This record gives sequence, C-alpha cells and structure tokens, in this order.
Amino acid sequence: MEPNTLKKALIIRPGSFGDTVATFSVFYSLKKALYNVYLIGSRKMIEYLEKIKLIEKGIGFDDIRLLKFFIHQQSFDNLPDMPFFDLVIAYIEQEGILAGNISRRYKDKVIFHPVPEEPPYHITDFLLEPLHKSGIKTISKIHPPQKNTGKDIFFIHPGSGSKKKNLPREYFLRIFSELKQICKCKIIIGECEKSEKDYWIENTGIEYIVETEKVANLADELEKGSFFIGNDSGVSHLAAFLGLNTFIIFGPTNPEIWAPKGNNVTIIQTSAKCAPCNYQIRKQCDNTRCLTEISVEHIISTVIQTINRDT
Repeated sequence: MEPNTLKKALIIRPGSFGDTVATFSVFYSLKKALYNVYLIGSRKMIEYLEKIKLIEKGIGFDDIRLLKFFIHQQSFDNLPDMPFFDLVIAYIEQEGILAGNISRRYKDKVIFHPVPEEPPYHITDFLLEPLHKSGIKTISKIHPPQKNTGKDIFFIHPGSGSKKKNLPREYFLRIFSELKQICKCKIIIGECEKSEKDYWIENTGIEYIVETEKVANLADELEKGSFFIGNDSGVSHLAAFLGLNTFIIFGPTNPEIWAPKGNNVTIIQTSAKCAPCNYQIRKQCDNTRCLTEISVEHIISTVIQTINRDT
C-alpha cells in the first residue's frame, strides 16, 4: 500500500528519552495496523525514530512552531509540516490550552490518556490502552533481533535520568574490572553522566569510554555489542530493544511496571524491604540502601552465568 493512502496517527508523548522508548510498542502496533505515525515528543528521539522508520515525522515539544498552540486558543488546519490525522493519541491531561486546541481540531478523533507518575500496571500495557479502545490490535512485546554473543562488546552504563536509581559508581567500577578480564568492555557516558566522565577516564582509561550526543549514534554503538548492564534508564530500554542481552538493576523503582519486556532482559533487583517505593516517597528519600544492599558479587555471578550460557 502506498504511504499516502495509509491512515495517519499522531502521538503526543511528553517526557524523556526513556518515556519515548517505552512507547515503541505503540508505534509498532499502529504501523502494523497500517497507520503512518507522527510524533510530538522528545526532540532528542525524533531523528532516530525517523531513521528506523518508526515514525514518518516528528516535532519536539521545544519547537518554536508549537509555541502558539501552548499559549492561546488557535483555529488551525494542520500542525506545522504535518497532515490531517485520522487518530490522535495524547498522553497529556485533557485540561490545558494545547489539549483544547487539539480537541477543537480533531474532536472525536482524539483519545486523551495521561500517564501518572506510577502507572497501575506495566507501562507498555498502560500506553497501549488507547489502541485497544480504538479496536487496533496491539503488540506489547517487540521481538528484538538475535545477537551474535561470541565476540562483541559488553556495554556498561553507570547512570540514568535520576541519581536515586543509580547503583554506586564504585560498584560499576568493580563490575567493569571483573568483566574486562573475560570480554571487551566499554563504559557509556551520556548526557546525565558528563559530570562523572573524569572519574571514569581516570579509573578505566579513555580507550574504554564511549561518549555520544545523539540517540542515533548511541544506537549505532550499541549495535556493536552483545551484552549490556545498567540502571533503570532509557539507555537500558534501548539496549533491550536492540537485542542485546540486557541486565537491568532495579533499586527503588518497580520492574513489574518499568522493566522492558523481552527474553533478552534479566532483572537484578534489590532485596531491601522498603523497595519498590512510590514516586512521592522516592523524591523525599535520601537512603540508598535499596541500591547499596545489592551485592556486586551477585551481579557479576548473574552476568557470567548468562555469558557462559549464551556463548
């Protein structure tokens, strides 16, 4: 079917890198249902999503062309550089100027489905709900490509968008020191880890550092690897999506809600009785026992068992 004959869906998805990766199943399901998909969302993700053809086109929330739709009521034909839509799924509150403008233009074609800080069940299933309401068959688990696990790189990502989710860097350094004895390791330094860059260069060597600005470049680097370990973060979700054998460390957050789905994902979870905790408690908590109580020996043992099984 020619692209211009397909129905068109707009996804309005605020949030970070990780929030967008968690929405991939929505994009996939819509494409499978023969929709061209467009996005208003994270500017950092749009280039990559266009490159892998999960969306036709996107506009970042910070795009100056959208400003007028946020500050006063608008009568408009279409959003900038976008067509008329057959379906709009807006993961925002129904109140507000942007929501009002979208509602007036698209009327009953709009489904509002705001995302709470703590969804009641797995984030993928929550995000797919509007598709169920529209009678669209959904794909909740994306089957990643199988990786050759014999020779490739083991990536270690010691950060995330929230320091309260991060295993102590000293723990990751011990993991690196152990794993580099049996495989080629690289430390990923992203935007959130820039302040830690000198620490990692000093303690591992600059030759072990991978630093990228763009998501598309990060994905290209990850494609060179077979294994990945990190915290509950967008980078971990991306690694799982790309098919790497992915180990994700969960402290205060709930893997039953936030872990990526897939047979290539191994969850390493704290045994602290206070975890997981809800968002409001997490914001106020200064106790890191949910992370410091995770044994480095247990992490390394879990990883090595998987390496030996899959190589």
